[in-house]
Amino acid sequence: MSNEKDIRRRLVEVVLDLASVNGRIVFLPHERLDADALGASISLAEAFRAVGCETMVLADLELPESLSHLPLLDTVHIDEPGLMCSPFDLALAIDCHEEQRVGERARWLTESRLRGSVDHHVVSTELGRLDLVVPSASSTCELAFEIIWDLELHLAKPLFNRDIAVLLLAGIVTDTGRYTYSNTTPIVFRQAAFLLERFDVDLAALNYDFFERTTVGRLQFKGDIFSGITAFDGGRILVASVTREMIDRRGVTDDDLGNFASEMMGADGTEVTLLFSESVEPPGVRVNIRSNGRFDAAQFAIRYGGGGHLRAAGATLKDITLDEAMESIIREAKTVLDASSGELRS
Repeated sequence: MSNEKDIRRRLVEVVLDLASVNGRIVFLPHERLDADALGASISLAEAFRAVGCETMVLADLELPESLSHLPLLDTVHIDEPGLMCSPFDLALAIDCHEEQRVGERARWLTESRLRGSVDHHVVSTELGRLDLVVPSASSTCELAFEIIWDLELHLAKPLFNRDIAVLLLAGIVTDTGRYTYSNTTPIVFRQAAFLLERFDVDLAALNYDFFERTTVGRLQFKGDIFSGITAFDGGRILVASVTREMIDRRGVTDDDLGNFASEMMGADGTEVTLLFSESVEPPGVRVNIRSNGRFDAAQFAIRYGGGGHLRAAGATLKDITLDEAMESIIREAKTVLDASSGELRS
């Protein structure tokens, strides 16, 4: 905890130093960004801008429709060929740490005078002085809240606003599964209470937009996936797959397949779920991994260049067919699960 506070203090000091000279900061959320990555990026950008920095949130692709109801989306820039920007004083990877998680935008990390990250995933690489990586945190938005809180206390001026409140709650609500996952701690309830007491946020509407709002095509798509579930190892491992043909036929996107992988964990006796999907960019296969805690999903994903958390992780295997990826990973998952023993971990 003390190390986390030290890094937060260091980040705040750097931001305040940059603010005094109108320094430039870029925020790089991970590829295939979600509510947590986007919410933390925009919230920090708004807070740092309010203290005097020039900030930019730079995404890899157009924002998914599932996030279209969030505020301040017009402040997000897309990294397109030929994008010209002056050098940044600080580049922060958000909701990720490794350069490969931001793709082509990694050049901003290497070209900036200072670099760091704000992340809550398990990492396998060495951390720097400005890398705030806290795997025990529920979400990166939880960490963003603490940074903004520290800035407020230091400056004795309000920095939180309603838009930031909505964005932070969006990241926390989605990454805790509406406060139901094992990563839900008293900290996130205290943060939610603070934001809801201070600002008029419709939490019910936020939950509806993320967890209930859907389309007929999406419901049919979900049925296509679940009807193809296959059980392995006596039902301990459940596997499903998604082809591009399935996605195109229903006219849907694949930006929230992780939710389906999580739903599969509800089947009795299931310890691991694997949801495979064909990826166009980069070409290959994406696998969403969910676990009941005995099987370490993060360490398993790291084997394939991915990462995540104990109970939820993912990886993208490049230049491989769907059948090849499924055969290899299912075989390896059975071996790892057989070797796993002991109590469930949280």
